[in-house]
Amino acid sequence: MKKGLGILLSLALTVGILLTGCSSDGAGSGSPQKITVYTVAGGDEYYKDVLVPMFEKAMKGKYKVEYGRSTPQELINKIKAQGKNGNIDVVISGVDALPIGMKQGLWEQILPKYGKELHADELNELSQAYVKKFDGYGIPNKTGPAGPVLAYNKDKVKQPPKTYEELKQWVKKHPKKFMYAAVPSSGPSRAFFFGLAQSMGEDYNKVESLNKTWSYLEEIGQNIDLYPSKTSDSFNYLYDGTVDIIPHSPLWAAMLKATGTLPPNIGLIKLTDAKTVVDSHFYVMPKDLPEDRKKAALEFIGFALSKEAQAQQLATGAIPSNKNATPDLILPQYKDDYKKIIDSVIPEFKDGDMMIIPKGDGVLFPDPDPMNQIYKTWEEKIQSKK
Repeated sequence: MKKGLGILLSLALTVGILLTGCSSDGAGSGSPQKITVYTVAGGDEYYKDVLVPMFEKAMKGKYKVEYGRSTPQELINKIKAQGKNGNIDVVISGVDALPIGMKQGLWEQILPKYGKELHADELNELSQAYVKKFDGYGIPNKTGPAGPVLAYNKDKVKQPPKTYEELKQWVKKHPKKFMYAAVPSSGPSRAFFFGLAQSMGEDYNKVESLNKTWSYLEEIGQNIDLYPSKTSDSFNYLYDGTVDIIPHSPLWAAMLKATGTLPPNIGLIKLTDAKTVVDSHFYVMPKDLPEDRKKAALEFIGFALSKEAQAQQLATGAIPSNKNATPDLILPQYKDDYKKIIDSVIPEFKDGDMMIIPKGDGVLFPDPDPMNQIYKTWEEKIQSKK
């Protein structure tokens, strides 16, 4: 009897161990499968606070998202160090980490292979252009105007410059009252630079030809005190009256105005002698994920690119990449936020109740190699003089 009982206990223990082992990754145990999502492009106010809870609720306990932040280079290094044992499933990238990872063979080419799952046929025109530019290794989540626009102190500047030439003349007459943040680290300053190259009739993808652009920056640089490393520092210098004009970003400024962060004496004006530089965020998937994790990653990205999820970005001051994501799809709790934002957008970037980039007005960021060369040359020619 004792021997039989011992055999039964031993058998029960063995079965228990086997069952525990089978369910250690969450599969088959009723516990949610983990999806690890990292952003190297910021955007917590949408990705972390809106999208992730919305996805988890819609999946009814199937998935649990682990959300993290990093810088582009730190994340690239982490993925390379982890190799095939990595734990990152989805990366949200700007126009920096995507091409760097492509060059190093880190990303899965998700389009056209997964176009149906990822709503590729619903992408707007500028998003399609970015898909083509990066050979389908990333799919845009949003495409918005980075500039060039100027923010100015309405109490001090009664007739703000509307062109780069007018700005140059204004800077001459008002030394030390214009500033822009460091080009390599500031979105509005990058748009200011790429807009300047356009206004000079030069191609920013051909860095060796940017003679007029560099001459312009050297000339106005004689009347600029410093180039802050952070965009937010240039905002503060404008707000406290140290300077009277800086580059800004139209929807970022609208968001700040809607939330009461932008002082009421700050105005915004688009520079008319350059097309709008289009910035973007992308969903990217590391290469060679195990099939179960790849399936989960694609399900997350597919949900994130649905018109229902995309529409919620409108309330954070972003233009969705899905052309069918319209204001009527915004959830009730975000509708007031969107109304405040759309009321704060300058006329050039809205049409009725929609934020827009006017058709034919958008240009893409340069390719990675010329962009890095521009950053290096700007540091050598311009920043080093301070």
